[in-house]
Amino acid sequence: MKSKVIILLIFVLSFILRFWQLGINPPSLDWDEASLGYNAYSILKTAKDEYGNFLPLSIRSFNDYKPPLYSYLTIGPVAFFGLNEFSTRFISALLGSLTVVVAYFLMKELLPQKSKILYMLFSLFFAVSPWHLQFSRIAFEANSALFFVIFGMWLFFKGFKKEQFFLLSFVSFSLSTYAYHSERLVVPLILIGLLFLYRKELKQKMKWVVISIVIFVLLFIPIIQQLRLTSARFGSVTILNPDEKLGKSIQSIEYDKQQKDWLGTLMHNRRIVYAREVLGGYLDHFNFDFLFMTGDPPGRHHAAGMGMLYFWDIPFVLIGLYMLLRDRNKENLFILWWFALAPVASAFTSGTPHAVRALTYLPTYQIFIAIGSIEMIRLLKKHKRKVYGRFLLFFTFTLLIVNFSYYLHMYYLHTPREYSQWWQYGYKQMISEVAKYEKNVDKVIVTYRYDQPYVFFLFYNQIDPDWYQKNWGGGEIMRANRSFGKYEFHNLDWAKDSHTTGILLVGTPDEIPKDSFGILSEIKFLDGSVAFRIAAR
Repeated sequence: MKSKVIILLIFVLSFILRFWQLGINPPSLDWDEASLGYNAYSILKTAKDEYGNFLPLSIRSFNDYKPPLYSYLTIGPVAFFGLNEFSTRFISALLGSLTVVVAYFLMKELLPQKSKILYMLFSLFFAVSPWHLQFSRIAFEANSALFFVIFGMWLFFKGFKKEQFFLLSFVSFSLSTYAYHSERLVVPLILIGLLFLYRKELKQKMKWVVISIVIFVLLFIPIIQQLRLTSARFGSVTILNPDEKLGKSIQSIEYDKQQKDWLGTLMHNRRIVYAREVLGGYLDHFNFDFLFMTGDPPGRHHAAGMGMLYFWDIPFVLIGLYMLLRDRNKENLFILWWFALAPVASAFTSGTPHAVRALTYLPTYQIFIAIGSIEMIRLLKKHKRKVYGRFLLFFTFTLLIVNFSYYLHMYYLHTPREYSQWWQYGYKQMISEVAKYEKNVDKVIVTYRYDQPYVFFLFYNQIDPDWYQKNWGGGEIMRANRSFGKYEFHNLDWAKDSHTTGILLVGTPDEIPKDSFGILSEIKFLDGSVAFRIAAR
């Protein structure tokens, strides 16, 4: 009874940490969040996305063709709470909280011979994971995909007791591929590992396994049909870029031939070049700084002064990983397979390590940490001088509390101020200011310096989706030159734009000089620096 109360409290904690000040911190929606929210609003009102595509299987957005599931799931919160920051992030926080719950039951199915203490420690470490908290509090599709992956794993192991669960498992796995791009590579590989490791057990349940695989393939076919569109996204982030890599490779090979260096010719072959790039991107995800010190470069991906894991986790990750490698049963081999696969999709992209594209790592690290903690407790109990062991145990978990308190301090107090620029902070405030003056001008020109300003006007002004679908312009999307109604979105040329009358200009401090005539107001980032200047001409 006591253990049930404890696990219930851990689940409550996971919900509190993910929903507390959800619409306030992070301090602003970024452009992807605003796009997901507005497209949910558009589908709610018209059954079409912002471009007029009926119930799309890819959200065109900024021509990056986002997987559709998050926007569809957000229709309900937007209908209930209205179009705002909280409703846009609601599904991520809800699924993030439920992922902790489902992961607990997955652990009980995956490692049934372990102790209740292990399950509780695992759930606690996952509930307070800075990596998982970060993406459970923002509208990132990867977090919703992770829920369906974990749910699919749990249902798969439930299938050994009741075969019908296999069908639900493969449906859940397929839903993850409609939630985020990385799962379209990682999930089939996870399934291959499950089918191989448990092939003997599955022979007795082959009917349901075959039906489940067929259902998965059928559900995957629409994604294959969308590859022409999603390849645009892959082309923008992949390191397998012929224009960038192939030219250098050819030049190097020509030089090697002139020097009669046949080994060099082999090493500069494009296949070798690409393989080295992919391997380097893969290994980047095991970088110490990324994991424990600073995280990856985008400030939206972690709290200020934090890595993706707690510094406290280091010894327990190593101990837990050693224990799994030492006892190589099927369950441990699956966890190791899962861990090895997590950064595969990200390895093919630029900007590694990447916390979002490798989010499927979770909760493997928390499994290592829980197993490492249990092993440390076991060793301390065996220590002849138990007083020292108890002191070390007390010190270790005190350090965990200190590390967690530091994270909360940095996340809620320092991160909003230090990283507000990463969150495109200021758009909401700027749009509110523009509303005071726009009736008095013929045109509003807004800088594109911070990227995708148009979607914030759609979101915060709740532009009628039916009207926008007819007036967005049609044709190809010009990333840095868009317009609708009286709004134009492009970088400012002060020497030219300042001589035009009847317009409202919204620009950066570089674009609108401080002492310029006609400045109406300034919008500042939370660190006090100027984000926008608004001027009338």
